[in-house]
Amino acid sequence: MRRPLAIAIAISLAVALALLAGCPSETPEDDTGVPTPGEMAAGETVEVQMWTIWNTEPRKSALDEIIARFHEANPGIRIVVTPIEPDTYKTRIRVAVGSGEPPDVYFVWSGEWLHNFVRGDNVLAIDDALDADSGAWRNRVMGDALKWYTFDEKTYGIPFLRQCTFFFYNKALFAEKNLQPPATWDQFLAACDALKSDGVAPIALGNSVKWPAHHYVSCLWQRMMGQDQLIADFDPMGPGAYDDPDYVRGLEMFKALVDRGVFNRAPNGTTRENAAALFYTGRAAMYYTGTWDLNNFREGGEAPPEFAGSWDWFNFPAVAGGKGEQEALHGGADGYVISSKTAHPAAAIKFLQHLNSVESAQLFVERCKELVLVEGSVTEENADEYLLRYAEQVAAAPTIVPWADTLMERSVAETLMDGCQALIDGSITPEEVMANVRKRQAEVKARLEKLGGSSMEVETPVNEEA
Repeated sequence: MRRPLAIAIAISLAVALALLAGCPSETPEDDTGVPTPGEMAAGETVEVQMWTIWNTEPRKSALDEIIARFHEANPGIRIVVTPIEPDTYKTRIRVAVGSGEPPDVYFVWSGEWLHNFVRGDNVLAIDDALDADSGAWRNRVMGDALKWYTFDEKTYGIPFLRQCTFFFYNKALFAEKNLQPPATWDQFLAACDALKSDGVAPIALGNSVKWPAHHYVSCLWQRMMGQDQLIADFDPMGPGAYDDPDYVRGLEMFKALVDRGVFNRAPNGTTRENAAALFYTGRAAMYYTGTWDLNNFREGGEAPPEFAGSWDWFNFPAVAGGKGEQEALHGGADGYVISSKTAHPAAAIKFLQHLNSVESAQLFVERCKELVLVEGSVTEENADEYLLRYAEQVAAAPTIVPWADTLMERSVAETLMDGCQALIDGSITPEEVMANVRKRQAEVKARLEKLGGSSMEVETPVNEEA
């Protein structure tokens, strides 16, 4: 645990904020305690290291423009960005944080992924900045997204993008079979059966990176048992009994999909890119993926020009008799945190305020057509019909439930994903998958209790999510 360092940084930040409160400022962003150019020594520059998974267009250039605007307004601060491919990032950031050499600002997925860093005292709480000016910053964060960044009544970082998963489908293939988007699991199975034909798979699945298949199980569990039970069971410091029979039943339902032949051949040997290509070219009627792929589907995206406008989406179907909220969406709130080790907490907060401003959010929406979690970010002027519809769905959703791999401790999630891969291959039973998950969680809990709550140093299986 690194309490002394975190406390020292928090105290210095609070003092800087308090001193600045009595001084005039040109903009609200100056209320972070960062010296103005006139107060800094001549030529002095504060350098803030930022790691992000926004390594492809249009996100990369949108972030570059946001940073350029920040530099123009804050010549004494330089943001140095390191963009990293998402699956590679998962390993690199853990190594950097675990070795005590993290970047000042870094990307996180919400839920247990972030909570693990927080338990290890690796993240700076930013409540003072969020609550300044009568909570102006806190109030502009959309919906309840901040709750996934809040632990023990302290807030660590800002959510920025809302990502959700849906079944995207080929409208022409559905029309050929006179099908409507299924609302229930039985209707979904019937649609899958109707869509089977030579050369066309009902669903494209690229599971070579392991996590796509577990989304099916995660959603089934939520529909069957409900969000509260999953959060309690997934808690690495909780009982970890997984004694509800619906855990096995959900895995059985996924295995039944495999046995029914609804997926393309060899899903475990198929990349996500190849699965997407099956969907783009009409060789798969559906593709369960996240809104991060919306730009690929749009005209001018990765998909061929003829694919534009030929697709739509529907939510994961309801499961009869399920105890969970059947209209819930499944997704996460991606965002950024500040390292508790940073030498420049006020500069880092100043940048996050800029990134999370309405102006920056609107720029990002205009360039990327993604849902930014800032009130007023999405408008009819900067969004297209798809984003406007998605934003309406998010606003109307009774709740948005994180995926299992973001709620579970990392190695426990890895065990579940390994099990889903093995179910596809037919080398394991649903009961064995849950036995392995239960065993791994018990091992993690025992180690966590010795380490004081953070699993940064827990030994994990060799096979890492690619």
